[in-house]
Amino acid sequence: MLLSDWAAEVADRPGGPALAWLTVEESDNDPIALRTSMHVALENSGDATLADAVRPLPPVTDGDYPGELTRALGTLGDPIVMVLDDAHLLHEPAALDAMNEILQWAPPSLCTVVAGRFAPPLAVHRMRLDGRVHDFSSNELAFTAEETTTMLAEHGVSLDEPELAMIRDRTEGWAAGLRLAAISLACQRDPAAMIADFNGDNRIVADYLVNEILDGLPDPCRHFVVETSVPELFTVELAEALTGNTDARTILDHLERSNFLVERVTGSPGWYRYHPLLREYLRAEVGRQGHRAVTDLEQTAAAWFGRSGDYLPALEHALHAGQDEALLALLEERGLHLVLAGRGEAVIGVLDRAPRSVRSAPSIRLLRAAAELDRGNDAAATSHLGVADRHTDDASELAVLEDALRVQLAVQSGGIADALETLQAAPVGATGNPELDAFSRVQEGMAELYLGRIGPADRHLADALADARAADLSAVVLQALAARAAAAAYRCRLTEMTELARQAENFGRANGLTGTLYFHVAQLLTAWAHYLRVEDEPMRRLGAESALGLAGCGDPAIARAAACLAALFDFEDSENPHALARVIHENAAPEPGRPLPPGVTALLAPSLQRAFLNVGEIGWAGQVADLAARELGDCGELAVLAASMAVHHRRGDAARRDLAPVLSGSVPCTADTTLVRAWLMEATLADDRNDPIAAHAALLEALTLAEPSGILRPFFDSGDQIRDLLDRHHGRFGVYDEFAAAARSAIPKAAGSRSDLLTPREMELLRELPSWRTAEEIAADLFVSVNTVKTHLRGVYRKLGVRTRRDAITAARNRGLL
Repeated sequence: MLLSDWAAEVADRPGGPALAWLTVEESDNDPIALRTSMHVALENSGDATLADAVRPLPPVTDGDYPGELTRALGTLGDPIVMVLDDAHLLHEPAALDAMNEILQWAPPSLCTVVAGRFAPPLAVHRMRLDGRVHDFSSNELAFTAEETTTMLAEHGVSLDEPELAMIRDRTEGWAAGLRLAAISLACQRDPAAMIADFNGDNRIVADYLVNEILDGLPDPCRHFVVETSVPELFTVELAEALTGNTDARTILDHLERSNFLVERVTGSPGWYRYHPLLREYLRAEVGRQGHRAVTDLEQTAAAWFGRSGDYLPALEHALHAGQDEALLALLEERGLHLVLAGRGEAVIGVLDRAPRSVRSAPSIRLLRAAAELDRGNDAAATSHLGVADRHTDDASELAVLEDALRVQLAVQSGGIADALETLQAAPVGATGNPELDAFSRVQEGMAELYLGRIGPADRHLADALADARAADLSAVVLQALAARAAAAAYRCRLTEMTELARQAENFGRANGLTGTLYFHVAQLLTAWAHYLRVEDEPMRRLGAESALGLAGCGDPAIARAAACLAALFDFEDSENPHALARVIHENAAPEPGRPLPPGVTALLAPSLQRAFLNVGEIGWAGQVADLAARELGDCGELAVLAASMAVHHRRGDAARRDLAPVLSGSVPCTADTTLVRAWLMEATLADDRNDPIAAHAALLEALTLAEPSGILRPFFDSGDQIRDLLDRHHGRFGVYDEFAAAARSAIPKAAGSRSDLLTPREMELLRELPSWRTAEEIAADLFVSVNTVKTHLRGVYRKLGVRTRRDAITAARNRGLL
C-alpha cells in the first residue's frame, strides 16, 4: 500500500483521526518556512475543530509558537496524524532543530509520519528508547504479491503466477522498480520476454537510476559504487581492495544513511549488497570502462575471495576475469574441496562455462568426474574417467584421485574388489593432501562396507571422518557418519547406530545438506532403529521422508532399499498388506551389477520373509532364502530362514535341525537380530513339545541378546505364543525382567492373527471359500475327506479370528490373502 493510499483510507475512516499532509520542499530548510508550512497543513486538514484550534496561535515567528502549538493540539484530545513527505529534503541544522522541538514536545494525540528516500538526521534517539518511534525498513515497505498485482492492474497489466514471482524477484518489491516494470509491461505484447530482459541496463530503469539515484552522488561515491558492484556481496575490506579507497566504511555509512539502494546482508554480519537492478546497471558501467578495468576488478575479487577461503565466488570471478591459467590453478587447488564440501553442482556450473583449454586438463577431467559422481551421474563420470590405462604403482595425487573415483564408481556399478585392490596398492590416505586423503579413505571404507568387511570398513571410515573434519569437508563428514551408522547397523549395535545417525542428521541440518543422499540414509537408519524398537510414529515419519528423498538418488541400491523399508514400516497397519508385500518383493533383490552391502540383506531377510508368509506368498518367501544365499553365502541367516519355512509348514523337527548349528554357535549369524529370532523360534518349538525349561532358557538367551540395544521387533513378530511364554515365566528373568515386560508390552494382543500363519493346505482351502461350494464338493476336488476339510476350516476361522465363512472371506480380503 502506498503512503498516499494509507492516508486516504485514514481520512475516510468514520471517527478516524484528523489528517494533515505536508510535502516538504527545499525552501522548508528555513525554520520559519517550515513552521509556516506545518501550520498551513494543520489548518487546511479539513477538520474544523483542528483548524479552529491552530488558527488563533501566535505568529510562527514568535518564540512561543512551538509550545503554544503543542498546548493547542493537546487540548483537542482527538487523534491527529501529520504526514511529512519528502522529509529527506530537510538538511539545514536550524530547520532540523525546529522539527526536533515539535516532535520532542508533541502531545500523545499527535502521530507524525516522517517519509522520504532516507531518514533526515532528526534527534529522536531518546524517543526511540522510550518506545515513541517506530521505524519501517525497506524490507517492510516492499510490495507483497497482492499489492504488486494491484499496481500492475492499474497499468492494465495482468501476469500469471510464475511471471509475477519473477518480476517480484527482480525488483524485490521495490516500489519504484515495480512502477517502472508496470510502465514497460503496459507497452509489451510478450510479458515473459520483457520480464526476462527487465534489468538494470534496461533503458527506462537505467534512466531512473541515473537521474534519481546516482546523479546526486559525489564523484568519489559514484566510482565507489561502480567498482564495488563487481561481487554480488562485499565487505568493507573487499571494497577497499576493489577501490583502493581506505574510507570505504565511511562511504558505506553515508550511503546507508542516505537510504541508497545498499543493504546489510541478513544473517551475514559485515556483508553488503546492492539492489539487483542497481547492481546490474553498475556492472554495465564497469563494462563500459573497458576490458582491462573489468579484468583487473574481477582478478582482485577472485584473489580476495580465494584468500578468505570463499572459493566459489573466487572461481566465478576468476572465470569472469578470462585468465585461463589462474582459473585452472584455482580449480586444481580448491575444486575437489568444493565437491567434497557438497558444492559439486556449483563446480559443474563453473566447468560448463570454462574454456576448453581448462576443461581438457587431466586434473579437471578427474574433478568433473568427482562432481558428476557427487550428483549421481555415473554415465557422465565414466565418460570423464575414460579407460584405466596407467600402472598401479603410480602414487601421484592424480593417480590416487583416479583410483578413488573408480572405487566410488564401482560401488555404484560393480567390480568393487578389483577397484579397491588398485587403490590399496599404495597406502591409502598418505598423500599429505587433506582433501584427497579424506576422499580416498571414505571410498576405501565404502568399498569394504559393500564387500561385507565391516571391521575394516569402520576403521577406514573413522579415519576419513577425522580427516574430513580437519579439512572442513562437510559432505565427506556426513557420508562418513552415515556410513559408520550403517556399519553399526550391520553389526546390530543399535545404540551406536542411533547415535551416529543422529550426529549425521544434526550435521546435515547445520551445514545445509538436508537434501543430500547421506542425510536421507541417516534418516532411514534412524527409522530402522525405531522399527527394531517398535516405535511406530517416528518410524513411519522418517521412513516416508527418507524414501521420498532417496527415490531419485544416484544409488539405485539405496533407493530400492529405502522403498522396501518404507513398505515394511507400513505393513503391519496397512489395509492392503498384499500391495505392500508386492512393493517389497519388487525392491528386495538388487539390480544386476548394482551391489548391496551384505549387512542389508542380513538385517532385512527375516522381516521380508515374514511379510511374504503373512500374505500367503510362499514362493516369494522362498526367494528370500535364495537372495540370502547369493548375497551372504553360508551363514546363520540361511538356517533361520529355512527354520521359519519349516515352522510355517508345521515341521517342528526340521526347524530344530535347521536351528541347531545357529544356536550352538557353529554357524554364526551376520546380524544379531537374526540370532534373537532364532532363540525365540527355539522357545516356541520347546513350548510346542511341552518343555518349559528349554523354552525359558531360550527366552532368556533372546532377552540377553536384545536388551542392550532395546531390540523388540523379533518379539513383536513372534506373536501371541511368545507373549504367553513371557507371561508364564514372568519374574524369572532376573536382571532382564524389566526388558521382558517391555517385550511383552510390545506384542499386540491381536498379533496372533497376523503371525499365526496359514499352512499351505489352509491357504488352498481359503481360496475355495469365495466359490461357496459345499465342504463335500471342496473335499472331492482336493482329494481329501470331508472331515479333513472341516478341520482345516476350523483352523482358518481360528487364525482369522472369525466364526463364519462370510467373515472369513472378508477378513482374508482385508489382509490381502485373497
